[in-house]
Amino acid sequence: MLLLVSSGTAALSPEPPENLPEDAELITVGSPYVNIYTGPGRGYPIFHVAEYGEKLWLLKRRTDWVKVYAHRDKSGWVRIVDLQEVYGEDGELVRVPLPDFSDVDSQHFHLGFSYGDFAGASSMGATLGYRFTANLSAELRATQAVGDFSDSQTYQVAVLHQPFPRWKLSPYFMLGTGINITTPNATIVATEDRRDTAMLTGLGVKTYLSRRFALRAEYANHYLLTSREENQEIVEWKLGFDVYL
Repeated sequence: MLLLVSSGTAALSPEPPENLPEDAELITVGSPYVNIYTGPGRGYPIFHVAEYGEKLWLLKRRTDWVKVYAHRDKSGWVRIVDLQEVYGEDGELVRVPLPDFSDVDSQHFHLGFSYGDFAGASSMGATLGYRFTANLSAELRATQAVGDFSDSQTYQVAVLHQPFPRWKLSPYFMLGTGINITTPNATIVATEDRRDTAMLTGLGVKTYLSRRFALRAEYANHYLLTSREENQEIVEWKLGFDVYL
């Protein structure tokens, strides 16, 4: 009798919460248990365990976490990987996909912002990109670097190739060209600004967090074709993010 009462309680459908999202879905737990956290991260504590047969409302998704609502007004977050055995109201298996490249497959334009090191100077960059195919895209890139002895602005156009676009950590390679404008910070002797042709090569890695957001880390080599006796090579490291439009 106790087992029957316990099973019946777990199978009760929770009353839908107020302001229920239109795309909310009622599911039944098919695995032995599902941990529910107070926030969308492993650092948050577990405050409830949904057992086999318990019903949950799926409310919204944040990266690889889903906010759920259980009976007795319990609301928290569950990892998507823990929702591989859940069933809909029709008894069919429900799949909650993890974020990957397919989430941004229909997005062609993106804006990017970054911060890094440009040959020892602090640099801030912005990009406007367009994706032609899953593997090939182009970017307009602008970088402002502020150093102790000179400041510089770099304006370039680059082509990016992603050989494995659907990897969670997706590497890419780039090749481009543009101009570099260097302004010396002279206080005694006036010096002219220098304008040099800049060739760009580099590599980086992206990780997609949602259908509109990706983080990226990048290493770039700028080769300046100067009018002086020697050309100049500048190494740049940067971290940033892309927002897909």
